[in-house]
Amino acid sequence: MLSILPLLLIAGAPDAAPPAAAPASVAAQATPVTIEYYYRIRWGGMDEFRALYAKNHQPILDEMKRQGFITRIETATPFTHMAGGTRWDLRVTISYRGAEDAVGTGTGYDAAAEAVGARLFPDLAKFKAEEAKRFALVEEHWDVIVQRSE
Repeated sequence: MLSILPLLLIAGAPDAAPPAAAPASVAAQATPVTIEYYYRIRWGGMDEFRALYAKNHQPILDEMKRQGFITRIETATPFTHMAGGTRWDLRVTISYRGAEDAVGTGTGYDAAAEAVGARLFPDLAKFKAEEAKRFALVEEHWDVIVQRSE
């Protein structure tokens, strides 16, 4: 099974040029996919996790949506507390224009995300340190590919 992660660490030169758009044939043949990313955060770390997510990760996702790689982003938190292994604290649902974008194979998604990250966060060392802190706050993370009926 393919490992699908939203976007771990962004690397790249600050002066990297934005990548060319994916060829029309790739977009035309794309099979849309929706993935739910679940995060269980260490007790007491939710506020810091959310702040780092909003500061470092959400802007990259928003730009990838603006560029057309992502068609929808939705976040949710449970209304009530859950117990044990079923507990999750944050669900991020992302609809990609194609499954290839979700796994970064051949569509330019990875290169575009690197360019976006380099442009938005020119202090790469600080960005990587903050992302490492964000991931240190994660107790568990899992992804679920979902199919929605319209």
